Amino acid sequence: MSTVVKFLILYLVPVLSFAGVLGIYMLAYGKSLDSPLISLALFLVVSSFIVSSYVVVVLISQFAANGGGYSGLLFSILGWLLGGVPIFFYLVMFKNIFSP
Repeated sequence: MSTVVKFLILYLVPVLSFAGVLGIYMLAYGKSLDSPLISLALFLVVSSFIVSSYVVVVLISQFAANGGGYSGLLFSILGWLLGGVPIFFYLVMFKNIFSP
């Protein structure tokens, strides 16, 4: 798999996960927190974060083995941090963690 495809996967997985969480939120709005849709959202968020973490580890090891590529390392870590956005929104929407 080429580096471009890995970066594409790294940046598309969190975006698709975020879209899935928003869609599930709209479907589950007003329902109880025991809804299976909310469990599906948690599964989507966790699996996407695991996939993006794996891709980041592969990319970092690839750039470290080549002896350079600081911009590649930076964009790898940035893509991994982007994977935290769906987790944050899941916690805000379904668990009310950051609400006063």
